[in-house]
Amino acid sequence: MTEKWRLAPDPEPGAADGHAARGRAALLAGDLDEALREFRTAGELRVHPHDEVGVGDVLLARGRWRAALRRYQRAARVAPDDPLAILGRSQALVAGGVAREAAAELEVRYAGSPDPVLRYYLASTWCSVADQARTRTSDDVLVFTSADQVDVCERAARRILALDVPDAELRRGAHRLLAEVATARRWRWEPEGIAVSLAVLAASLGFLLVAMGGLAGNVAVVVTGVLLGGALLGVIVLRFRRQTWQVLAERRAKGQRG
Repeated sequence: MTEKWRLAPDPEPGAADGHAARGRAALLAGDLDEALREFRTAGELRVHPHDEVGVGDVLLARGRWRAALRRYQRAARVAPDDPLAILGRSQALVAGGVAREAAAELEVRYAGSPDPVLRYYLASTWCSVADQARTRTSDDVLVFTSADQVDVCERAARRILALDVPDAELRRGAHRLLAEVATARRWRWEPEGIAVSLAVLAASLGFLLVAMGGLAGNVAVVVTGVLLGGALLGVIVLRFRRQTWQVLAERRAKGQRG
């Protein structure tokens, strides 16, 4: 949350700037009460977006994301292009459960920025997009329950890696997520035993008709065997072939109903 303050210029001499500087130092040190007092005092002496951002950061750290969002929006009204206000708003949106909206806004503004701080916030927001896209189980595990979730997580992971941030944990998380996506998309038979047996039966029936037609010189029987075997195999594939995420999601749903 405080990484964005690296983008702020050093305070200039003056009463308000002195309070703002002390508020910033307290915020970075984790002294939220002192930070709140100093930023509010600075805000009483001047109109500056970073005083609002500072108060917003304290509120966000205390879990009051709606109040924090209002502070960031006030800062943006004073300075619409101020990166601290923009990044603060994105953090509040993530805390509010709408990381996709936050990522979309940051992409519009900073997609091509070479600044490492801005790229870090973009990557971090995409990480939150992946977390919020998946379903959280009762034992606090993130799982896939739809194809859209798998697609969103793949896009998030690839974007994090493309941003090439120097944060090893973000990169490792993106690689793990891509591995989870690959596993989720793997095809499998469900239930495997029944599906394989039916596939063998369908193929055997088709081959039998083709063989009988060939021995009898009956082209119609041969064609019927080919078409029937292919149709039966198609039905079996549609009915019993599932991606791994679907199989696991169906099993979890059955377990919850049970």
